[in-house]
Amino acid sequence: MKKILIVDDEINIGLLLSKFLTRNSYAVETTTSGSSALDILSKQAFDLVLCDYRLEDTDGKEMLIKIKENYPRTGVIIITGYSDIKLAVELIKLGAYDYITKPLYPDEILNTINKA
Repeated sequence: MKKILIVDDEINIGLLLSKFLTRNSYAVETTTSGSSALDILSKQAFDLVLCDYRLEDTDGKEMLIKIKENYPRTGVIIITGYSDIKLAVELIKLGAYDYITKPLYPDEILNTINKA
């Protein structure tokens, strides 16, 4: 069973994603800040991190860099409400598996996670 960490400062999005992914046989944890996500990652391994780009205490780029430096085998998918092709390309070059824009569609999320 793949373990997924969801990092999104919008609690409702984290809960919806968690319920959806749990029903699809994933082990899921959620958090609302970058600092708590890094703390969780230091204590247990995850196969994948779904990280919102805009967090209150950091951004998705900084999270991606820290995760890839410290946990290179952990996949990272960035989620954002803002579509920016230049940013998407930069994040992919830094090691993100994918970049998904909101609104989130369950089939798209599941398809991307299954490929990651």
